Amino acid sequence: MKKTQKYISLLPVLFLAITIAFSSCKKDTDGSPEANPGTPVFQTVTPAEASGGSMITVAGTGLGDIRSIVFSNNNVPAYITSTLNTDTHILFRVPDTAYGGNQEIILTNSEGKSVSVPFKVIALPIVSTVWPTDFQAGSTITITGNNLDDVTGVVIDGTSDAATVVSKTRKSLTIEMPASNVNNGKLKITNASGSSVTSMSFVNVDKAVQVFADDLMNGFQSWSWGGVYEASADFAVCGPKSMKSAFDAGGWGGLQMGNPGSVDASACRYFTFWAKGADVDYDVQVTINWGPWQSFTIPANTWTYFKYDLLTAGWTGLNAVNNVTFQIKGAEKTFYFDNIMFIKE
Repeated sequence: MKKTQKYISLLPVLFLAITIAFSSCKKDTDGSPEANPGTPVFQTVTPAEASGGSMITVAGTGLGDIRSIVFSNNNVPAYITSTLNTDTHILFRVPDTAYGGNQEIILTNSEGKSVSVPFKVIALPIVSTVWPTDFQAGSTITITGNNLDDVTGVVIDGTSDAATVVSKTRKSLTIEMPASNVNNGKLKITNASGSSVTSMSFVNVDKAVQVFADDLMNGFQSWSWGGVYEASADFAVCGPKSMKSAFDAGGWGGLQMGNPGSVDASACRYFTFWAKGADVDYDVQVTINWGPWQSFTIPANTWTYFKYDLLTAGWTGLNAVNNVTFQIKGAEKTFYFDNIMFIKE
């Protein structure tokens, strides 16, 4: 009898505990702290400007019930970690997709009451890829990346040589390159947030010792055999034409560029060229002045850049270069070569 009474006396306590637990779970279903909507009031934002991914803190009153945060330039929403909210502070990150420049951050609570916070998003130009990395006066370069839609200027870094913006979107920028006296240089790209400099350097074809660039240059002629070799507008790197090389089947075919005179490449450090492959990877050999052969593989269906260090390639007589030859055995394939030249750096 005493044991039964003891169990009965515990029932109200258990019921109360279950009721409290259920009520607590019900109020906290979205992980947000309990807060009355009220009227949000802005006091300070720290920092006052930041780039995508940065954590910022807005201080004020009536902030605990904020349910929406939007950056006003193109209405980019920010993610809310509601458990970090209090009535006087709210913490969140600048979205990686936020657009740069001065704007408002709009904070809205569950009753639709909003407060505006002045802020500047730093969204510097970001470069992911470029095509091509050679240029001539008037040639175009296409840049992909981010924050490119508000680009206001592009110059060769360290100079006043300005490119012309042809077209721009958020993710892509096309520019027309200027004439320049630099051998090569990086690009300084400026938008509303500031400037950034590309990690890659661009080679100025106009300042190189050219063998082929749109056509055979500096006295070079085609002394080729075992195929058909001609300047063609089918494909090109930065000018209108490349050297189309249709090698015959059987035996060795050679794209031979000979010069009855010669060119002086002794001040140059590198021999460079672009090659566009056929439908399969293919091995090719190259020589200068009939010196040691250097072998390379042209990947299929794409342009590939090749750069040989003249100090280690074993080629001599660079003060009087009169022969550059690309040789392939039994290919029966068509390749394209462009910007065959000597450069200083």
